[in-house]
Amino acid sequence: MRNWYIYLLSLLGLFAANNAFAVEVVDLYTASVNVPSQRAEHRESAAKEALDLVFVKVSGQQNALQNSYLKDERRKYSAYIDNFRYERKQQQIKLVITFNENKINNSLVEAGLPIWGSLRPQLVLWLIEEQGLQRIIVGANEQSAMVDEIKQVNKNRGLPIVMPLMDLEDNQQIQTADVWGRFTSPIRYASMRYSPEAIVTVRVSDNSLLSAEQLTAQEQCFDVCAPQFALDWSFVSMTSYESIQEFSETYYGDSKEGLINKALGDIADMLAQQYALQANVNREYLVDIGNVDSMAKYAQISKFLAELSSVQAVKLVNAKGQNRRFSLSLLGTEQAFLDSLKLHKALRRFYDPLDPASKQGVPLFYWEPK
Repeated sequence: MRNWYIYLLSLLGLFAANNAFAVEVVDLYTASVNVPSQRAEHRESAAKEALDLVFVKVSGQQNALQNSYLKDERRKYSAYIDNFRYERKQQQIKLVITFNENKINNSLVEAGLPIWGSLRPQLVLWLIEEQGLQRIIVGANEQSAMVDEIKQVNKNRGLPIVMPLMDLEDNQQIQTADVWGRFTSPIRYASMRYSPEAIVTVRVSDNSLLSAEQLTAQEQCFDVCAPQFALDWSFVSMTSYESIQEFSETYYGDSKEGLINKALGDIADMLAQQYALQANVNREYLVDIGNVDSMAKYAQISKFLAELSSVQAVKLVNAKGQNRRFSLSLLGTEQAFLDSLKLHKALRRFYDPLDPASKQGVPLFYWEPK
């Protein structure tokens, strides 16, 4: 019976991998910043902060602001602004600024930094909090400063994050011990309803993730002299059932929200390194597409390839039967291009299970738009 259960989970895992999807992130070039008033000096300071947020969001890198070119460009912030507006909610005023997409992208190219496009992998995030001897899975709709922080990181980094609802269906499919233990199979199974590209499990603790020495130091101090909280996370891709779970180091600090901000920032950096396009690298790459049986389909495929943000130029170099070979001038690495195809899903790569050599040489794809 157990073998049948494992076999079923394997099939469901492969089904989920084939149906995992990316999300188009809107407002990549827009940022909002709290301001004390609508006075010009407050607007100037907030505009620079908003530009910083957009540079980080589009490049996908927290350290983008250390780049000397961007530091110089920050002084010219007004040249990047397309429009701005103020929003008031209760007593708080927000300055919302939309920056010019071409100018932002050109600056990242000049700075030698990557550009992470709007199509990004969706994550499901399982957050479990340990308070003393009690552990609780935090649902998406709970009133929690940690949930608010996750939403803010989602907005600032352009990171599509879905948290489980923890409704009746979730509670029937997963147990607290499964999440705390970071057991891959039950977490994958419970995540399928959210169709993620990857799963992140975050543990926040004021107890068992701290060392005995740290807990003793807390008890002996009237003021804070030892970290109050610890956090760690694990990451697993849904693109194949055999994906290896990755584990983080342990983060320590005095604010749960600060730890979450740091952890999700590191996860965003990791994903950007995989998917973002290094704009100052050009590579020639050959691909075969094996089911081009009409001029209309050829035109669709050519247009699709030309519009990929990872492709600078497309050229047909060979035609034989229904097979068409294209030479692509890539922005970035071959792996970044292949990863972007996994997100779009219009081209399916073919492997012959009886021919290991099919995984080498010029890759073969089939056009299967949805």
